[in-house]
Amino acid sequence: MKLSSAITLVISSTFLTGAASQSPCKTVTSLDDDFFDLDQFTSAKWYSHQQRQSPFQTKALFNCVTAEYSYLNPANGAEEEAGVVNGYDIKVFNYAENIDGKVYTSDDTVGESGVPLPGALCAGSQVFGDDKASEITVGFCQAPVISFQQSNYWVLAYDEDEGYALIAGGQTNVPTADGLCSYGNPVTGLWIFSRSPVRNEAMIEKYRGIAIANGIDPSIMEDVSHDNCDVTNEDEDEPPSRSKKLKKTKSKK
Repeated sequence: MKLSSAITLVISSTFLTGAASQSPCKTVTSLDDDFFDLDQFTSAKWYSHQQRQSPFQTKALFNCVTAEYSYLNPANGAEEEAGVVNGYDIKVFNYAENIDGKVYTSDDTVGESGVPLPGALCAGSQVFGDDKASEITVGFCQAPVISFQQSNYWVLAYDEDEGYALIAGGQTNVPTADGLCSYGNPVTGLWIFSRSPVRNEAMIEKYRGIAIANGIDPSIMEDVSHDNCDVTNEDEDEPPSRSKKLKKTKSKK
């Protein structure tokens, strides 16, 4: 896969996700602005406990998976400068390990199967006219954010007190079973995040239930292990935020 092919694969997920009106699938609903604060969401590390596989992160890398977000600063180098030029606001840093402990990150220029990648990931908030604050567009920093034509990272539930979030890749478009749906494009994701690496089965089931309430089939997600991981909340610095003002956030039930 060439670099241009990797970018095309990510961008194509936007079009293959499809609109609710073109699908028998239930409308997926992201959090309203009153229930979401981007500064708070990006203020600390997230640990993935369940997620969907993708060509860029297969189940072989479902170990020690974390995500961190910070606001772009052109002074931090060419990648962040390119992100700003291309319309993004946020630097994305994803971390994962294989079973042997080999580290892979979203800054890598070579993927797990040796496929070349365009480099770092960036994200833009409310890029498109109808986007809510919880509807974010993620892509390679080198690709213009407007090339996606619609957002692809929707926060469906988020509660800082509980320390959990459910994120989906947008509107589903492929019926599975029992009235639920999945995504036609393998790049489109679904994640259950926690502020803690310690697994809480009750909370995971709760957020799987929120996926079901949105018509999303949670069986497309698989468990992520945080056993024998060196990364902890205590020994990692929080990424910077543009604002210290935090609002109380709630999950949309």
